Amino acid sequence: MEDSDAVEAAVCAILDRQYAGSYDVTLLRSAMADVLRAYRGEYPGLLRCDALYHDLRHSLETALTTARLLDGYAASHSPNGAAGIDGDHALLGVLLALFHDIGLLRRDAEADLWGPALTPIHEERGVEFMQAYLPGTTLSALIGETKLIMATKLVYKMPDSWTMEERTLASLVATADLVSQISDRYYLEKCRDFLFLEFSAFGLAGKPDSLYPDSQTLLEKTPAFVEGFLQKRLDEEYQGVRRYLRVHMAGADPWEEAMRRNVSYLKTLLENNDLDRLRRSSTPYIGGTPQAASD
Repeated sequence: MEDSDAVEAAVCAILDRQYAGSYDVTLLRSAMADVLRAYRGEYPGLLRCDALYHDLRHSLETALTTARLLDGYAASHSPNGAAGIDGDHALLGVLLALFHDIGLLRRDAEADLWGPALTPIHEERGVEFMQAYLPGTTLSALIGETKLIMATKLVYKMPDSWTMEERTLASLVATADLVSQISDRYYLEKCRDFLFLEFSAFGLAGKPDSLYPDSQTLLEKTPAFVEGFLQKRLDEEYQGVRRYLRVHMAGADPWEEAMRRNVSYLKTLLENNDLDRLRRSSTPYIGGTPQAASD
C-alpha cells in the first residue's frame, strides 16, 4: 500500500474487468499522481499532510477497496439494469475514495493549524475540493455528485433526496473507508498512537472531561464501537454493500476476518489487562520511499 504505482496498477486491473474502455483511465492516473502530490505538499494551494492516522496510505487503500467493491457489485448486477453502475460512475467512486480525506490537508493560509483540527469539517472541504477538481475533466457532468463524500462522515445520514444510484455509490465508498481501517493489521496500535492524538486536536480526546481522556479509554471503548455503532452503520446506512467484497474474492472475505481478529485480540488484551502486548509500530505515509513497519 505504500507504492502508489502498484496501487494504480491494481485499481486499473480491477476496473478493467468490468469497465474496460468505458472509463477514463488517463483521468484515473492523473488523479493518482495528484493525490500523491497533495499529500507531499506539492499540489497548488495545499500544504503537506501532517495527519498521523489519516495518511496517504489510508486514502490509497480506500480507493483500492472501493474498486474491489465495485467489481463485486458489477458482477452481481446487469450493467444495463436499473441498479447498474456505469464506467463514469465507477471512476467517480474511486476518485471520491481517493480524495475523501483531502479536506484534512491544510490550505496555504492555514499553516498555523494542525490538519486533524479540521476533522469536524473535512468532508465538506473534500466536497469543495472535488467541485473544483472535476471541471474540465471527462467527469465534469457529475460534479453534483461530489456530495457523496459526505457519506463518509460517521454521524451523517444520507438524504432521502439522493437517488438509488447515489446512495449505492456513496455506500460503496463509505464502506471501503471503514473496512480498510478496521481490517488494517496495525489498526489497534494506530488507534492508540495516532487516532487518539488526532481526536485530541478537536477536543474529543486528551482532557479529563473528553470522550477519550486517555488512549487506554479509547482502546477500551473500541470493541463496542466497532461491533455496535460501526457494524450497524455498515449493515443499515451503507446497505450491507460489504457483501460485494466476498463476490470480488470468489467467496472469501479477508477484510471481515481481519476485523473480527483485531477486535477479538483487543478484547483478550483488555480482559487480561495486557495492552503492553500491542507492540507493532507503523510510520505515517505521505509518499516517497516506503517506510518499513515493525512487527
